[in-house]
Amino acid sequence: MTRHADVAVIATGGTIDKVYELTGDLEVGEPAAVRILSTVVPGVAIRVTGALALDSRDITDADRDVLVRAIDEAQTDAVVVTHGTDTMADTASYLHSRVPAGSTVVLTGALRPETVHGSDAQVNLGFALAAAQLASPGVYVAMGARLFAAGTVRKETATGAFVATGEERS
Repeated sequence: MTRHADVAVIATGGTIDKVYELTGDLEVGEPAAVRILSTVVPGVAIRVTGALALDSRDITDADRDVLVRAIDEAQTDAVVVTHGTDTMADTASYLHSRVPAGSTVVLTGALRPETVHGSDAQVNLGFALAAAQLASPGVYVAMGARLFAAGTVRKETATGAFVATGEERS
């Protein structure tokens, strides 16, 4: 069923990659995907690279252009982008018309850093890796075991949940 021989994971920072510093601050560290993937034996080649190391609230369109180039340079049509949740939906919409035709790009992240007990990072990354291999070409957001097409999703700030545009949660 898998169409892809390999998957690229491109890290951009965000909560998923944050680590506690001795000062007590959270800073963007090395890509969490490397630590998560060290615990699995994948049936496909998975390459992890870093394109940015930013809190998503600080990402600009110029940074998104860096991401577009990294996706193009990945030389695979299955790409997962780890990204901060605050502007993930905005980046997905930005990428929608800018990624190579035929590519499946899935953005994911975490509401709690991967290094913190109770993080959703592992589940979200695993779900995104599957989606990148199985979903039709396009740009998606994979959070909370749901897959949304770019332009159809928003983060509900009160709960942190990702919901379809116009969908109300209780």
